[in-house]
This record gives sequence, C-alpha cells and structure tokens, in this order.
Amino acid sequence: MLDKEARTLLDLMEQAVQAGRPRLNTLPYAEGRRAVDKMSEDSEAEPPEVGAVDDGAFAGPAGQIRYRRYRPLGTPPGPLATLIYYHGGGFVIGTVETHDSTCRRLANKSRCQVISVDYRLSPEHPFPAPTDDGVAAFRHIRDNAALFDADPARLAVGGDSAGGAIAAVVCQTCRDAGDAGPAFQMLIYPATDSSRMSASRTAFAEGYFLTKDLIDWFWKAYVPAGTDQADLRLSPLLAKDFTGLAPAFVLTAGYDPLRDEGRAYANRLIDAGVKTTYVNYPGTIHGFFSLTRFLLLGHMANDEAAAVMAAQFGTLVELRIMRTGGVPPAHDAMSGRDARGPDEAAAARS
Repeated sequence: MLDKEARTLLDLMEQAVQAGRPRLNTLPYAEGRRAVDKMSEDSEAEPPEVGAVDDGAFAGPAGQIRYRRYRPLGTPPGPLATLIYYHGGGFVIGTVETHDSTCRRLANKSRCQVISVDYRLSPEHPFPAPTDDGVAAFRHIRDNAALFDADPARLAVGGDSAGGAIAAVVCQTCRDAGDAGPAFQMLIYPATDSSRMSASRTAFAEGYFLTKDLIDWFWKAYVPAGTDQADLRLSPLLAKDFTGLAPAFVLTAGYDPLRDEGRAYANRLIDAGVKTTYVNYPGTIHGFFSLTRFLLLGHMANDEAAAVMAAQFGTLVELRIMRTGGVPPAHDAMSGRDARGPDEAAAARS
C-alpha cells in the first residue's frame, strides 16, 4: 500500500498540473532544470547545522568540477572517513544545492565527511560526460586525500538515482582498471539497466512521480542516438563479474520504476560474495530519499544509509571512544546488520 504521505504529495503534484503547471517532460531542458532545481531545494527539510562547509573546485576531464564539502558536527581535527556523493536528477537536473540538506544529514548521522560533486549535465554534456566526471572526481579526491582532510583508506561513493548509477560505475571502473577503488558504495534507487524494460518500469510507468515520459525526456537529453544501451556505463547491471567490488548499501522504493534493477544489482553483489545490505521501502516513491520536507520515510532512509556506512567505517565507535576515553572494542564492520538478500530485507520492511 502506498504510504499516506506519498499519496498526499502525489495528489498535490497532480493538482498543480491541473491548475496549469506544465509537466517537466513538456519543457525545454534549460527551463525545466531551473524550475525543478528550485522545487528540489524547497522539497528538502531545513538544512541542519554541520561542523563546517567548504565550496571549491578542481580540474576535471573538460573543465572545473565544483564540489561542496561537509564536515560533521563535533569531529576532531584530522582526516575523516569520507563519502563522495553524486546527486540524482536523470543526468539532466540537480546540483549540490538540491541535495544540500540530505548531505548535511548524512554527514552528521554517519560521522563521516561528505563531498558533494557537481558533475556536468546533459544535454549540454551528454553521455559519458557525467560518469567521466564522477570517476575523475573520485580519483582526484583519492589521490589528494590530505587536501580534503579525507582518510584514503575509508573513501566511499554514493548517490541517488542517476548519482547511484555513477557510484556503481565508479566502483566497476576502478576495479577493472586495477586502481584503488572505493571502500564502500551507497546506492540509492540506482539506475542500473537501461537496456530493457523491467517489470517495475512497466508497472509504475504512470502516476508515481518518475514516469516513463519523464525517463524518456532524461534519456533523450543524456544518450546520443545510436549509443549501445548495453554499455556498462549505462547498464552496470550487465557486467559479467561482480567480484571484488566494494561493500554496498542498496536501497529501493516499492512504487519506483527503478525498483527491480536496484534489487537485481543487490542480488548480483550478494551472489558474488560482496558484503551487501539491501533494503526496500515498500510504500513509497522514487525521490523520497531527498523529499524530506514532505516524507518522513526520507528521514528514516537517510539515517539508515548513514548508519550502515558508519558501521562499515567504525565512525560511531570512534565517537564513543572520543566521548568516554575508553579502549576500542573489537569491531565488526557491519555490526548488527547481516548481508541480506532482497526477499528477506523486503519482508523485514513490510
């Protein structure tokens, strides 16, 4: 059953359309981006205070890549476990501003630094520019960790939707190149298979925020005609080998067209022996992770993702030690959270 808050939000969106607001997929890209980015900023909960915020840029494959860095409240000086975060938006919309509150909450709840990356967007910069920027950003921060107050042994990548896809591609790209890759990946309803229509893409094609028409609008801007949809940078689910990838947290939403490919990606990781926590929020919609002004489940999902990453990196244990002056206990990287298959996790959520 659809969550009451999600139903109310969808009804309000439809009422706005009936009152004359155009649907995003009917607008020119530049106009749609301006409208939706403002709406996205307004849809996040009030941004919590963090320890420090730093805006900057570094050289990317085709110009400067802007970033925003969040240090959690109350952390001592020195390098921190760090999440490199890629915002969602179909590779067409979204900025560091649209996900500002989400990144602040993830930082405070996980006790990890978060670096939000403003990768290039389509149609001005079509595929593979966004993923190229995502990979370049990870490698730059990894290779210059001291400049970012980052612990190079505890670097994670993560993102929602398009950003989750970029994070998955970063992990596969580094592994295949023999590079030092991320130590953790946080994949929030990631787009992992653009080569075919899953059952959830068909079942939820209309009426649940991310529609088929909107996906097609994003796709037309992002992917040049004639591109092989089986390219692993578009469809990382199609990779033959999932061994050696980073431990993962994979989250899906029950009324999301991308639900099945996210679940399938978690299955592939689990089958390959990758330590994976998969959770499905059955009553909600795509985008809920950052729609925190309206959806309580978004707050819960933020906190759950942060908690799993904190367990992986031991940051909450470090906080307890700092507060008590005690001796570190033996630490399980995912204490209290067994790697579970999608069916068990979904059942636990229902």
